[in-house]
Amino acid sequence: MKTTLTLSDTCAHLAFDGRLDASWADTASAALDEAIRSARARIELDLSRVEFISSVGIGVIVRAHGRFRAVKGTLAIVSATDPVRDMLRISRLDFLVHAAVAPKPEVPARATGFGRGWHGEFEEVAPATATARVEFLREGVVTLDAGTLALGHFALAGDLFSARGLYGEGLAAGGTVAVAPATSPRPDCLASSPDGRMPERFVSFVARDALVVRGPTALHGHFERSALELLTLRSLATALVEVARAPVAFVAIGESGGALGAWARVSPDQWPRPVRDMDPAEMRAHLRFAGEPMHAGESLATVAIACPPDALPTLPADVAANLVPCGPILMHAHAATVSYRPVPRSTRDILAAGALLAEQPLRAVMHAVHLDDHATHATETSFVRGNFWASRLGGNP
Repeated sequence: MKTTLTLSDTCAHLAFDGRLDASWADTASAALDEAIRSARARIELDLSRVEFISSVGIGVIVRAHGRFRAVKGTLAIVSATDPVRDMLRISRLDFLVHAAVAPKPEVPARATGFGRGWHGEFEEVAPATATARVEFLREGVVTLDAGTLALGHFALAGDLFSARGLYGEGLAAGGTVAVAPATSPRPDCLASSPDGRMPERFVSFVARDALVVRGPTALHGHFERSALELLTLRSLATALVEVARAPVAFVAIGESGGALGAWARVSPDQWPRPVRDMDPAEMRAHLRFAGEPMHAGESLATVAIACPPDALPTLPADVAANLVPCGPILMHAHAATVSYRPVPRSTRDILAAGALLAEQPLRAVMHAVHLDDHATHATETSFVRGNFWASRLGGNP
């Protein structure tokens, strides 16, 4: 059987040619998975050249439909032969047969393209004068609402005393906090009310040596890798700084090309000094490092603060001290990987970041690092595609 996938801005058109039976079920399933991962809001399945479909083939379509519906996507069979239509009717799946939809722009006309060697589009969702505030929190309790971004060492506890010995790498976005406690073999999370029916229900956690951002989102958009290379976190951050013309804090979620980072061996409240004050040997003694990018093909959430060098004095001094050189910018970023879930390009609400962390099994949470090793491209956290929300950071108070 031959499969052909054609992508437009909003739709993945997938055509099958041949028999859709047990012999070709894996091929069909892989093609449907690729269509789902394309992050388009609609999949149009063309079965006009399928001469036979078995119960196994029907099962492939049913499973793909269920997966895609779970992320509010639409799978429609836009053309089918008479034998296929008969099988769909017998299987009570003829409700999937719909006419093809004419392509239409996915984003408003004011959306602007950006990216170098990869494709992205963004739109302004707040005036350029609307800025967020970033603060460095040595230690304290953070109450998390949907608009708060945070990264640092976190503990899922209600007060400083209860948090002792429980800290680990953490990030917070979209009303959810995710933490990898140094003393636990598995990361964990805590989510605010996910459905908006209880807006007063915000979770709290304890943060240590953390960067906390509160304020309006200024830019929203999506991005996708080129045909040849993955889209690195550093490349995305650099582009967002350029289009914002200011330091930015942002959250990005999407399909992972691999996460590279480090995490604590012991709870950071038991370290003799902050990691930025350690020499390399002491740092290695307190941190574990991923040998290579992890969890490619899963879903990835990152929270980062990025700043051009000439704008560093506009940030609070203790915030600036936590940013490290990453090519043309300075940055601090944390990453969390979860089991794969499609993130449609049409996603607009930042709560989707929190839902991804809260609803999918967590694989890892880490401090994102990059390696300046030009012998290989696999030297930092990267995306295949995804969505972002970015805030411009205001001046030094």
